[in-house]
Amino acid sequence: MPTHNKTRARSTYDGFFHYLPVDDSAIDWGIYVTGAGRGRIHAGQPYPPDDHPALYQMQWRRGRSLPEFQVILITDGRGVFESQPTGRLPLAAGSIVCLFPDVWHRYRPDTETGWTERWVSLSGRLTQRLMDRGFMRPQTPILAVDKIDKMVAAFDDLLERIHRDPLQNSLLLSLQAMGVLGKALEVTNDRVLKNAPGQAAARRDVFDPLVAQALDTIWTRSHRPLSVSQIAKLLPVARRTLERRFMAAMGHSVLEEIVGCRLARAKRLLRETNLQVKAVSRLAGFSSEERMRVAFRAVEKLSPIEYRHKRLTPPSAPVNTTGARRSYRI
Repeated sequence: MPTHNKTRARSTYDGFFHYLPVDDSAIDWGIYVTGAGRGRIHAGQPYPPDDHPALYQMQWRRGRSLPEFQVILITDGRGVFESQPTGRLPLAAGSIVCLFPDVWHRYRPDTETGWTERWVSLSGRLTQRLMDRGFMRPQTPILAVDKIDKMVAAFDDLLERIHRDPLQNSLLLSLQAMGVLGKALEVTNDRVLKNAPGQAAARRDVFDPLVAQALDTIWTRSHRPLSVSQIAKLLPVARRTLERRFMAAMGHSVLEEIVGCRLARAKRLLRETNLQVKAVSRLAGFSSEERMRVAFRAVEKLSPIEYRHKRLTPPSAPVNTTGARRSYRI
Protein backbone atom coordinates (compact mmCIF):
# COMPACT_ATOMS: atom_id res chain seq x y z
CA MET A 1 0.00 0.00 0.00
CA PRO A 2 1.46 3.39 -0.96
CA THR A 3 1.99 5.78 1.92
CA HIS A 4 3.74 9.03 2.66
CA ASN A 5 4.68 8.00 6.20
CA LYS A 6 8.33 7.35 6.90
CA THR A 7 9.63 4.54 9.12
CA ARG A 8 10.22 6.86 12.04
CA ALA A 9 6.67 8.23 11.87
CA ARG A 10 5.26 4.70 12.03
CA SER A 11 7.41 3.86 15.05
CA THR A 12 6.27 6.89 17.02
CA TYR A 13 2.75 7.41 15.68
CA ASP A 14 0.16 4.69 16.17
CA GLY A 15 -1.78 5.51 13.02
CA PHE A 16 -1.27 7.13 9.63
CA PHE A 17 -1.40 10.44 7.82
CA HIS A 18 -1.28 11.39 4.15
CA TYR A 19 -0.90 14.62 2.20
CA LEU A 20 -2.70 14.44 -1.12
CA PRO A 21 -1.69 15.72 -4.55
CA VAL A 22 -3.66 18.83 -5.57
CA ASP A 23 -3.91 20.00 -9.17
CA ASP A 24 -5.90 22.69 -10.99
CA SER A 25 -8.92 20.43 -11.53
CA ALA A 26 -9.21 19.76 -7.78
CA ILE A 27 -9.04 23.49 -7.04
CA ASP A 28 -11.85 24.11 -9.54
CA TRP A 29 -14.21 21.84 -7.58
CA GLY A 30 -14.58 24.52 -4.91
CA ILE A 31 -13.59 22.21 -2.04
CA TYR A 32 -10.75 19.71 -1.97
CA VAL A 33 -8.78 17.62 0.52
CA THR A 34 -5.15 18.48 1.18
CA GLY A 35 -4.41 15.98 3.95
CA ALA A 36 -5.92 13.60 6.50
CA GLY A 37 -4.91 11.23 9.26
CA ARG A 38 -5.86 9.13 12.25
CA GLY A 39 -3.87 7.97 15.25
CA ARG A 40 -3.63 7.15 18.92
CA ILE A 41 -1.28 9.29 21.01
CA HIS A 42 -0.37 7.23 24.08
CA ALA A 43 0.19 8.70 27.54
CA GLY A 44 3.63 10.29 27.78
CA GLN A 45 4.27 10.09 24.04
CA PRO A 46 5.89 13.15 22.38
CA TYR A 47 3.49 15.17 20.26
CA PRO A 48 3.16 15.82 17.41
CA PRO A 49 5.09 13.30 15.27
CA ASP A 50 7.87 15.08 13.44
CA ASP A 51 7.49 13.63 9.95
CA HIS A 52 4.83 16.03 8.71
CA PRO A 53 5.87 18.31 5.82
CA ALA A 54 7.44 21.57 7.00
CA LEU A 55 4.33 23.53 5.99
CA TYR A 56 2.26 21.53 8.49
CA GLN A 57 4.78 20.70 11.21
CA MET A 58 3.94 22.15 14.62
CA GLN A 59 6.12 22.76 17.66
CA TRP A 60 4.41 23.68 20.92
CA ARG A 61 6.81 26.51 21.68
CA ARG A 62 6.19 28.30 18.39
CA GLY A 63 2.74 27.06 17.39
CA ARG A 64 1.82 27.42 13.72
CA SER A 65 -0.60 28.86 11.15
CA LEU A 66 -2.10 26.79 8.34
CA PRO A 67 -2.90 27.89 4.79
CA GLU A 68 -6.20 25.96 4.84
CA PHE A 69 -9.07 24.82 7.03
CA GLN A 70 -8.76 21.72 9.22
CA VAL A 71 -11.26 19.69 11.27
CA ILE A 72 -9.96 17.52 14.13
CA LEU A 73 -12.04 15.01 16.10
CA ILE A 74 -10.65 14.19 19.57
CA THR A 75 -11.73 11.02 21.41
CA ASP A 76 -10.44 8.90 24.30
CA GLY A 77 -8.42 11.50 26.16
CA ARG A 78 -8.02 15.16 26.92
CA GLY A 79 -5.65 18.01 26.19
CA VAL A 80 -5.35 21.73 25.60
CA PHE A 81 -5.89 24.09 22.69
CA GLU A 82 -4.69 27.65 22.25
CA SER A 83 -5.20 30.20 19.48
CA GLN A 84 -4.80 33.91 19.03
CA PRO A 85 -8.56 34.66 19.15
CA THR A 86 -9.38 32.32 22.07
CA GLY A 87 -6.42 32.04 24.40
CA ARG A 88 -5.90 28.67 26.10
CA LEU A 89 -8.86 26.28 26.35
CA PRO A 90 -9.29 22.71 27.64
CA LEU A 91 -9.96 19.94 25.14
CA ALA A 92 -12.12 17.01 26.24
CA ALA A 93 -12.94 13.72 24.56
CA GLY A 94 -15.84 14.19 22.17
CA SER A 95 -14.66 17.56 20.86
CA ILE A 96 -14.26 18.85 17.33
CA VAL A 97 -11.54 21.44 16.80
CA CYS A 98 -11.74 23.75 13.79
CA LEU A 99 -8.50 25.33 12.61
CA PHE A 100 -8.75 28.37 10.34
CA PRO A 101 -6.45 29.65 7.61
CA ASP A 102 -3.79 32.09 8.77
CA VAL A 103 -4.89 31.87 12.43
CA TRP A 104 -2.07 31.05 14.88
CA HIS A 105 -2.78 28.04 17.08
CA ARG A 106 -1.30 25.11 18.96
CA TYR A 107 -2.71 22.05 20.71
CA ARG A 108 -1.52 18.85 22.37
CA PRO A 109 -2.83 15.93 24.45
CA ASP A 110 -2.39 15.66 28.19
CA THR A 111 0.69 13.55 28.92
CA GLU A 112 -1.32 11.55 31.48
CA THR A 113 -4.08 10.49 29.11
CA GLY A 114 -2.98 10.97 25.51
CA TRP A 115 -5.87 10.99 23.01
CA THR A 116 -7.16 9.55 19.74
CA GLU A 117 -7.32 12.02 16.89
CA ARG A 118 -8.87 12.06 13.43
CA TRP A 119 -8.34 14.99 11.13
CA VAL A 120 -8.89 16.24 7.61
CA SER A 121 -7.54 19.39 5.96
CA LEU A 122 -9.74 21.15 3.41
CA SER A 123 -9.37 24.13 1.13
CA GLY A 124 -11.33 25.88 -1.61
CA ARG A 125 -13.79 28.67 -2.04
CA LEU A 126 -16.68 26.72 -0.48
CA THR A 127 -14.88 26.44 2.86
CA GLN A 128 -14.22 30.17 2.72
CA ARG A 129 -17.90 30.84 2.07
CA LEU A 130 -18.85 28.80 5.14
CA MET A 131 -16.60 31.03 7.21
CA ASP A 132 -17.87 34.19 5.53
CA ARG A 133 -21.45 33.16 6.32
CA GLY A 134 -20.63 32.62 9.99
CA PHE A 135 -21.10 28.82 10.09
CA MET A 136 -17.55 28.52 11.45
CA ARG A 137 -15.67 31.22 13.35
CA PRO A 138 -12.13 31.42 14.77
CA GLN A 139 -13.64 32.81 18.00
CA THR A 140 -15.47 29.49 18.65
CA PRO A 141 -13.17 26.76 17.31
CA ILE A 142 -14.11 23.97 19.75
CA LEU A 143 -17.43 22.18 19.25
CA ALA A 144 -18.87 19.57 21.60
CA VAL A 145 -20.26 16.50 19.81
CA ASP A 146 -23.70 15.08 20.62
CA LYS A 147 -23.48 11.82 18.65
CA ILE A 148 -19.84 10.77 18.71
CA ASP A 149 -20.42 7.40 16.99
CA LYS A 150 -21.86 9.05 13.88
CA MET A 151 -18.99 11.51 13.73
CA VAL A 152 -16.39 8.75 14.10
CA ALA A 153 -18.07 6.69 11.37
CA ALA A 154 -18.13 9.64 8.96
CA PHE A 155 -14.46 10.35 9.59
CA ASP A 156 -13.40 6.71 9.32
CA ASP A 157 -15.18 6.18 6.00
CA LEU A 158 -13.28 9.13 4.54
CA LEU A 159 -9.95 8.21 6.15
CA GLU A 160 -10.07 4.60 5.00
CA ARG A 161 -10.73 5.76 1.45
CA ILE A 162 -7.70 8.05 1.59
CA HIS A 163 -5.51 5.41 3.27
CA ARG A 164 -6.32 2.88 0.52
CA ASP A 165 -5.31 5.28 -2.26
CA PRO A 166 -3.53 8.41 -1.01
CA LEU A 167 -2.46 9.40 -4.53
CA GLN A 168 -6.02 9.95 -5.74
CA ASN A 169 -7.72 13.27 -5.04
CA SER A 170 -11.07 12.87 -6.78
CA LEU A 171 -14.27 14.87 -6.88
CA LEU A 172 -15.99 12.02 -5.01
CA LEU A 173 -13.40 12.33 -2.23
CA SER A 174 -14.05 16.06 -2.01
CA LEU A 175 -17.80 15.51 -1.76
CA GLN A 176 -17.24 12.93 0.99
CA ALA A 177 -15.06 15.40 2.86
CA MET A 178 -17.80 18.00 2.52
CA GLY A 179 -20.14 15.43 4.08
CA VAL A 180 -17.81 15.09 7.07
CA LEU A 181 -17.79 18.85 7.47
CA GLY A 182 -21.58 18.92 7.27
CA LYS A 183 -21.85 16.14 9.83
CA ALA A 184 -19.54 18.06 12.15
CA LEU A 185 -21.87 21.05 12.01
CA GLU A 186 -24.94 18.84 12.43
CA VAL A 187 -23.91 16.91 15.54
CA THR A 188 -22.42 19.68 17.64
CA ASN A 189 -23.99 20.89 20.85
CA ASP A 190 -23.29 24.49 19.87
CA ARG A 191 -26.08 24.45 17.30
CA VAL A 192 -23.89 26.14 14.74
CA LEU A 193 -26.45 25.82 11.98
CA LYS A 194 -29.26 27.14 14.14
CA ASN A 195 -27.41 30.29 15.09
CA ALA A 196 -25.83 31.05 11.73
CA PRO A 197 -27.30 33.94 9.76
CA GLY A 198 -29.52 33.37 6.76
CA GLN A 199 -33.04 32.34 5.84
CA ALA A 200 -32.31 28.62 5.63
CA ALA A 201 -31.25 28.57 9.28
CA ALA A 202 -34.46 30.32 10.31
CA ARG A 203 -36.50 27.49 8.75
CA ARG A 204 -34.90 25.02 11.18
CA ASP A 205 -36.36 26.88 14.13
CA VAL A 206 -40.05 26.37 13.22
CA PHE A 207 -41.53 24.32 16.04
CA ASP A 208 -45.22 24.88 15.24
CA PRO A 209 -46.27 21.89 13.09
CA LEU A 210 -49.05 23.90 11.46
CA VAL A 211 -46.60 26.58 10.35
CA ALA A 212 -44.18 23.92 9.14
CA GLN A 213 -46.94 22.39 7.01
CA ALA A 214 -47.85 25.80 5.64
CA LEU A 215 -44.22 26.51 4.72
CA ASP A 216 -43.92 23.16 2.96
CA THR A 217 -47.12 23.86 1.04
CA ILE A 218 -45.91 27.30 -0.03
CA TRP A 219 -42.46 26.18 -1.16
CA THR A 220 -43.85 23.10 -2.93
CA ARG A 221 -46.94 24.55 -4.61
CA SER A 222 -46.47 28.30 -4.97
CA HIS A 223 -45.33 27.97 -8.60
CA ARG A 224 -49.09 27.60 -9.26
CA PRO A 225 -51.92 29.93 -8.23
CA LEU A 226 -52.04 29.74 -4.45
CA SER A 227 -53.88 31.92 -1.95
CA VAL A 228 -53.88 32.06 1.83
CA SER A 229 -57.44 30.69 1.85
CA GLN A 230 -56.39 27.74 -0.31
CA ILE A 231 -53.53 26.92 2.06
CA ALA A 232 -55.89 27.04 5.04
CA LYS A 233 -58.26 24.59 3.30
CA LEU A 234 -55.45 22.21 2.44
CA LEU A 235 -54.17 21.91 6.02
CA PRO A 236 -57.15 22.21 7.04
CA VAL A 237 -57.49 25.07 9.51
CA ALA A 238 -59.34 28.35 9.87
CA ARG A 239 -57.64 31.10 7.91
CA ARG A 240 -57.50 33.37 10.93
CA THR A 241 -55.81 30.67 13.02
CA LEU A 242 -53.27 30.03 10.26
CA GLU A 243 -52.41 33.71 9.88
CA ARG A 244 -52.12 34.25 13.63
CA ARG A 245 -49.81 31.27 14.23
CA PHE A 246 -47.77 31.95 11.10
CA MET A 247 -47.13 35.54 12.16
CA ALA A 248 -46.16 34.42 15.66
CA ALA A 249 -43.66 31.86 14.35
CA MET A 250 -42.22 33.69 11.33
CA GLY A 251 -42.67 37.38 12.05
CA HIS A 252 -44.41 38.01 8.71
CA SER A 253 -47.65 37.06 7.01
CA VAL A 254 -48.51 34.00 4.93
CA LEU A 255 -48.94 36.21 1.87
CA GLU A 256 -45.47 37.71 2.37
CA GLU A 257 -44.04 34.19 2.49
CA ILE A 258 -45.77 33.27 -0.78
CA VAL A 259 -44.40 36.37 -2.51
CA GLY A 260 -40.96 35.81 -0.96
CA CYS A 261 -40.91 32.22 -2.18
CA ARG A 262 -41.81 33.26 -5.73
CA LEU A 263 -39.28 36.06 -5.62
CA ALA A 264 -36.51 33.71 -4.49
CA ARG A 265 -37.36 31.31 -7.32
CA ALA A 266 -37.40 34.15 -9.86
CA LYS A 267 -34.00 35.41 -8.67
CA ARG A 268 -32.46 31.99 -9.17
CA LEU A 269 -33.92 31.66 -12.67
CA LEU A 270 -32.72 35.14 -13.62
CA ARG A 271 -29.20 34.36 -12.38
CA GLU A 272 -28.87 30.82 -13.69
CA THR A 273 -30.84 30.69 -16.95
CA ASN A 274 -31.34 32.79 -20.06
CA LEU A 275 -35.11 32.45 -19.95
CA GLN A 276 -37.15 35.44 -21.02
CA VAL A 277 -38.46 37.52 -18.11
CA LYS A 278 -42.04 36.61 -19.02
CA ALA A 279 -41.20 32.90 -18.78
CA VAL A 280 -39.44 33.47 -15.45
CA SER A 281 -42.51 35.17 -14.00
CA ARG A 282 -44.70 32.22 -15.02
CA LEU A 283 -42.33 29.53 -13.74
CA ALA A 284 -41.81 31.38 -10.46
CA GLY A 285 -45.57 31.45 -9.85
CA PHE A 286 -46.38 35.13 -10.46
CA SER A 287 -49.72 35.72 -12.14
CA SER A 288 -48.12 38.17 -14.59
CA GLU A 289 -44.84 39.74 -15.55
CA GLU A 290 -46.07 43.03 -14.09
CA ARG A 291 -46.76 41.40 -10.70
CA MET A 292 -43.20 40.12 -10.64
CA ARG A 293 -41.83 43.54 -11.63
CA VAL A 294 -43.74 45.18 -8.76
CA ALA A 295 -42.37 42.61 -6.27
CA PHE A 296 -38.80 43.20 -7.47
CA ARG A 297 -39.18 46.96 -7.23
CA ALA A 298 -40.57 46.68 -3.70
CA VAL A 299 -37.81 44.39 -2.38
CA GLU A 300 -34.74 44.86 -4.58
CA LYS A 301 -35.40 48.43 -5.82
CA LEU A 302 -34.63 47.05 -9.29
CA SER A 303 -36.59 45.66 -12.21
CA PRO A 304 -36.09 41.96 -13.01
CA ILE A 305 -33.91 42.85 -16.01
CA GLU A 306 -31.81 45.24 -13.93
CA TYR A 307 -31.44 42.55 -11.25
CA ARG A 308 -30.21 40.03 -13.84
CA HIS A 309 -27.66 42.45 -15.28
CA LYS A 310 -26.41 43.51 -11.85
CA ARG A 311 -25.95 39.92 -10.65
CA LEU A 312 -24.33 38.61 -13.81
CA THR A 313 -22.21 41.50 -15.03
CA PRO A 314 -18.70 41.84 -13.52
CA PRO A 315 -17.67 45.40 -12.60
CA SER A 316 -16.45 47.40 -15.62
CA ALA A 317 -17.50 44.61 -17.99
CA PRO A 318 -19.97 45.08 -20.87
CA VAL A 319 -23.54 43.99 -20.19
CA ASN A 320 -24.46 40.56 -21.55
CA THR A 321 -28.06 40.82 -22.54
CA THR A 322 -28.54 37.04 -22.72
CA GLY A 323 -27.70 37.16 -19.03
CA ALA A 324 -27.13 33.55 -18.02
CA ARG A 325 -25.03 30.42 -18.07
CA ARG A 326 -27.65 27.77 -18.73
CA SER A 327 -30.44 27.40 -21.23
CA TYR A 328 -33.70 25.53 -20.65
CA ARG A 329 -36.44 24.59 -23.06
CA ILE A 330 -39.95 25.40 -21.93
